[in-house]
Amino acid sequence: MSSKESNGRWLIRSYPQGEISVDNFEFRREPVPEPADGEVLVKTPHLIVSPPLRMALGTGGIAGSPLPIGSLMRGTGQGRVVVSRHRDFREGDYVSGPFGWQEYAVSDGVRRIPLKKESPRGDLPLSANLHVLGAGGATAFVGLYDIAKPCIGDVVVISAAAGNVGSIVCQLARQSGCRVVGIAGSDEKCRWLTQDLGIDAAINYKREAVAERLREVCPSGIDIYFDNVGGETLDAALALINPAARVVLCGATSQYEGDARWYGPRNYFNLVYKQATMQGFYIFNFQHRFEAAFTRLAALIRRGELSYAEDVLNGVESLPAALVRGLNGENFGTQLVNLDSAGATA
Repeated sequence: MSSKESNGRWLIRSYPQGEISVDNFEFRREPVPEPADGEVLVKTPHLIVSPPLRMALGTGGIAGSPLPIGSLMRGTGQGRVVVSRHRDFREGDYVSGPFGWQEYAVSDGVRRIPLKKESPRGDLPLSANLHVLGAGGATAFVGLYDIAKPCIGDVVVISAAAGNVGSIVCQLARQSGCRVVGIAGSDEKCRWLTQDLGIDAAINYKREAVAERLREVCPSGIDIYFDNVGGETLDAALALINPAARVVLCGATSQYEGDARWYGPRNYFNLVYKQATMQGFYIFNFQHRFEAAFTRLAALIRRGELSYAEDVLNGVESLPAALVRGLNGENFGTQLVNLDSAGATA
C-alpha cells in the first residue's frame, strides 16, 4: 500500500432537524488502516445508497437506535481485497459487506464487517449484485411472489415504481399477466416505465393528484398495492382496494425524514370492509429464497426480459449528496457511488 494513499471517510456530525443535509456529515482523510493477523484490507469501489439509510440518523431502523455522533456512516457495497492476512481470502478477491462510507475497510470476515465473496456472473456487470441481483431484486421477488401472490388479470399498483425494487416489481407483475400501474416522480421516469418497461400506466406524483389519477387509471379497483413510500399515497391506494386485495408494505420513503413520526393511514379500515390483507416483510428473513430469486432474475436479464437503471455519482465526496438525491427522488434508477472515480463534490 502506497504511503501516499489515504482513506476518505464520512462521519456523522449531527442529527437532522427535519430533512437531512450534507452538513450532517463530516469528511475526513485518515491513514489507510493496516490489517492484523486474521484480517483483510478491502478497497471499496462501489457503495449503494438507498433512502432507508436516513434512519441511521433518526430512528435507527431495524437496529432500534441511531448511530452515535462521530461514528462512521453506515453503508453497504462491494470491495476488493488488497491485503490479506486471512486464510480464507486472497488478494484480488471480490467481496461485499457493510463497509460504511469509506474507501478502505478492515475486516476479519465475520465479526468485524462480515464479508461475502462475490464473483462476476458471466456477462452481467458486477455492480448488478448490489441491486437487481442483490437485496433489491430479492425484495421485489419475495414481495411479489411470496407475499402478494399475483393472479392473471390482477390490477397491480407500485409506488416508487422507477426505483431499484419498484422497477423490478413492475416487470415481474407484467410478466405475470397483471395490469400494472406505476407511481414515480418525473415525466422521464413515467415514460421509461410505460415505453421501456411496458407497464400500462404511470402517474407523476410531483405534478398529478395521485388519488384522482388512481381512480382514473384503476376504474375496477386495485388487487395488489406494492408500497414503497407510505404516507398519503398508501391512503390513496387503500381507498381503492378490491375484495381480497393484498397490500405489501416494503418501504416508506416519504416517511424516513420524520424520525418515527409515522403517518397513520386513514383508510386502513377498508381492509376490514374488503377482507383484504396488509403485510410487511423484512427481506433478510427470506434468505432461503435468495438463490431462486437471483437465478430467475439473472435469466430474465440475459434474455432481455428484465431491465434496470443505475444512477452513478463519482467520488467518495459524493456520498451525502447521493443520499439526499435518493430521499428527494432525484435519482434515476439505483443510486450508486463509484468511489474509484474522483471529481464529484458534496
